[in-house]
Amino acid sequence: MRFVLVVVAALALSAPAFADQPAPPPGQPLSPPVVPGAGLAGVAGVRLARLRYVRASGVTAAGAFRVDFRAGPGSKIVFVRKGAAVFRAIRLTSMRWADSSVLMRGIGLASGKRVRFTALAVDGGRRDVFRLDWMHHAALGGPLSQGAVVIH
Repeated sequence: MRFVLVVVAALALSAPAFADQPAPPPGQPLSPPVVPGAGLAGVAGVRLARLRYVRASGVTAAGAFRVDFRAGPGSKIVFVRKGAAVFRAIRLTSMRWADSSVLMRGIGLASGKRVRFTALAVDGGRRDVFRLDWMHHAALGGPLSQGAVVIH
């Protein structure tokens, strides 16, 4: 009973405060209140997962390459020189994304041997770059003379 009296008293006191505000036009929905700093940026400690992908194919001075994450195992990254596959990625172990580039690490096949590799793809607008390095060899690749790197 006491709770009901408190609620009725609170409503009676708040009614005059809302009396001076005009009613919205009929048929127009009310907009939600926007308060700066009221949690619009997210929840502290929660990370936003963003779906990213890279699709690239092209020709560099060292040979031709293809990067396609939708391809099956052994075909996600392929580097070809003089018509023969020089390198194939078997498994990606890590990827580090920036706004317009991705650094990929993993295990691949080069000359029939399993090797650890690092690949870099840069979507540079007019000047895209692809580089591939494995087992401390000199990096293959460079600026693209044909093709494109697309990172979303």
